[in-house]
Amino acid sequence: MDPRPLVAIVGGPDVDARIPLVNELRSQFSFVVFGSDASKAARFEEHGIPFRSYPMSRRVSPLGDLRAIRSLAIAFTGLRPDVVHAFDTKPGIFACIAARRADVPVATATITGLGSLYSSHDAKTRVLRAIYERLQRIACRKADCTVFQNHDDERRLLAAGVAVGGKTAVVLGSGVDTRAFDPAALPPDIRERTRAALGIETNAIVVTMVSRMTRTKGALEFADLARRCKDAGPLLRFVAVGPDDRDSVDRLTPRELGDLQAAVLWTGARSDVAEILAASDVFVLPSVCREGIPRSLLEAASCGLPLVTTDTPGCNEACRDGENGFCVPEGDADALARAVLHLVADAGLRRAFGAASRRRARERFDLRVVASQMARIWQERLAAAPRAQVAQAAPSPHSNIMST
Repeated sequence: MDPRPLVAIVGGPDVDARIPLVNELRSQFSFVVFGSDASKAARFEEHGIPFRSYPMSRRVSPLGDLRAIRSLAIAFTGLRPDVVHAFDTKPGIFACIAARRADVPVATATITGLGSLYSSHDAKTRVLRAIYERLQRIACRKADCTVFQNHDDERRLLAAGVAVGGKTAVVLGSGVDTRAFDPAALPPDIRERTRAALGIETNAIVVTMVSRMTRTKGALEFADLARRCKDAGPLLRFVAVGPDDRDSVDRLTPRELGDLQAAVLWTGARSDVAEILAASDVFVLPSVCREGIPRSLLEAASCGLPLVTTDTPGCNEACRDGENGFCVPEGDADALARAVLHLVADAGLRRAFGAASRRRARERFDLRVVASQMARIWQERLAAAPRAQVAQAAPSPHSNIMST
């Protein structure tokens, strides 16, 4: 019998993003992961993490949603986990309801941002937001703890009566391995080699954005920034890294993608993000998408870069205005250009802000810091659960939790 508490992690198609967190906590907990994309099983198998798929549609589908809840409840009843923890919107709602049906001792969930439901205000979005808040209110009342990734989201849902006072916590982001993005750990000539591979001059000042190329992420604003700063004086190069997201509702049109390519060096998706960041001088993310905390900002901060981003929830957790970068008002193209050109003109300020970014990333957003906070939440809730309930949840030998 494994003495470690069994934690069931539930996520959507990108649940493999939780692998680093699971690996960090495996000495304290045993894990089984549920995801909606069966093809991710191989990724978990590489790490020796049990994986199960369950049916979940990203579209509005009441019958499909009920099937997902029922499937999870049946699985939890058989596995008897001590803790169920879900990430993202639909999984968080489904898993908390299913956990209560299966009498799981502790049910927790992370809201990884409020997304376009809270960054848009058209009639359709307002209707969808009302539906979401009703469902999320149910999930928050069934959960022992609802975790937010920034303080603004916590305040917003508490004020709306969606989250429950005394049953929330803030864990800043999903954690980033700051050691993997430590410039000192990279080869000393990586800056020059990466620039050469991209066709960028060694004396250029490189302004970089890493993100999916969508409207809410600020791809069009980044292209406009490059055009505005084109003749600013020093040799400037603007680099956009990330895929064109054809499945996104706010994807760019073919013409907009052409304008982006004409304005900046767009590399598409890359696996060498740390190297590109090491070759950069300023990091920009003009996002209006209400994420928990954009991972790209945390990676850039880990690389010791000064940040320029919007003063929006999540972004303003990673970037403190005047401390490690500049936060500009949403949609203010002039302020965005002024902030970037201020950093372009002042190498000393770039170095000072970059050093502050690296310190902030290590102290607040490092994977080990985030993992420790998550472990504390689970342990405290387990300690508060009735002993009989926890004992009843003790799983049988874990050979029965491998992928099916």
